[in-house]
Amino acid sequence: MIRPVVLAPVPCVHLESASSVPGLGASVFFGSSHEADPPLPIGVPVFIYASIPPHALFRPGQYSWTGTLGSVVRAVPSGPRAGKCPDPARRPPTAEAKDGPFLYFWEVQGLEQMATPRGLADFKSKTSINEVPRWPVVGELDY
Repeated sequence: MIRPVVLAPVPCVHLESASSVPGLGASVFFGSSHEADPPLPIGVPVFIYASIPPHALFRPGQYSWTGTLGSVVRAVPSGPRAGKCPDPARRPPTAEAKDGPFLYFWEVQGLEQMATPRGLADFKSKTSINEVPRWPVVGELDY
């Protein structure tokens, strides 16, 4: 059975940062400046490629983190926090401190490192096959 999923890259340092804060993995936001086409479907599994090596969490060619897409929210539109997440407490500390502005933020609920990572070839997306997406995209996985 083919099911929709979200495929996304997240820098290793942000995954490490999120996992170091007790309880943050229950609901954590990551940012993007590229609109998904089609829009990201709420409630589907998310598979995350830990990007930007060198880092101990980097697993070349594999999605190694997972969770469920909880929501997609627009960035703060103006003011001193323009382009930032409306809820900074739900961002990895490294991301909140160092990331630039984004268009929107996507929430991962139940973020966890996978016991058995999945290879890029297990997934298909509109933008790529066997390639790491550059932003969150809708993909497919045959369960």
